[in-house]
Amino acid sequence: MGIILRGIAVGITETVPGISGSTVAMIFGIYERLIYSLSLLTTKKRKEVLPFLITFATGMVIGFVFSIFIINYLLDTYRTPTLMLFTGIIVGFLPYLWKETVFLSKNKLLLKHYVIIVLFFILVLVSQALNGIVEIDSTNLSMSDYIFFVVAGFIASTALVLPGLSGALILTILGLYELVTVSLISFDLAIIFAVGSGIVLGVLFTSKLIRYLLSNYMIETYAAIIGLVSGSIYAILNNLESSFNTSTILISVVTFIVGIILIVTLKQTQHD
Repeated sequence: MGIILRGIAVGITETVPGISGSTVAMIFGIYERLIYSLSLLTTKKRKEVLPFLITFATGMVIGFVFSIFIINYLLDTYRTPTLMLFTGIIVGFLPYLWKETVFLSKNKLLLKHYVIIVLFFILVLVSQALNGIVEIDSTNLSMSDYIFFVVAGFIASTALVLPGLSGALILTILGLYELVTVSLISFDLAIIFAVGSGIVLGVLFTSKLIRYLLSNYMIETYAAIIGLVSGSIYAILNNLESSFNTSTILISVVTFIVGIILIVTLKQTQHD
């Protein structure tokens, strides 16, 4: 039951751009076991970790499904305040991410690290520009769209093992967050299968890659994460409603502050 409850917590956070499921897994003391178990899935020792992973995944699905309905309702009814909540979470998290990166580098960030940050920030801006040019029509999907969904799922799966990233954040950067959310709500099997298969492939094959990158290129990996997370602020703000009234602005300010408080509380819990 304890593993299921931890899975539920991680599943809920994976639906919110800016809150990392791996960070929550760290808070609940299950991160190392999760990464180790995922890395064994493609080995002969997979039977040893399957009971744990199946139990954890059951909790994640429960938390994910519960949260996705709430998020979808909030985006439909209170779009701008909800997006500003996400922005507050990301803004609140960035100082911690920067501090952690500087600490790991022993206060020796090099020019190449700053270049990586800028490059990945620009990558997000470019992806948003391309999303504006190429709109995906969910009623008339092509084979290339489905291939893109698989690739997006594959990339999003890395968020489960990379500190500081969430699957929802990756989908937001790729411009697919709301489409995937609506597809889950409406039970669009074609899109769910495409994204889901990408996630499964990613979990099977990227856990070892991420462990390798964190072991051999930790600072460079964290620099890339900083660039992605920073750029995601633009990605979210780019999807705000075009017009606001006074009440919307006031509520959005409140939700923005709540987002910052939420992430600060989570980080304090982690250190405690």
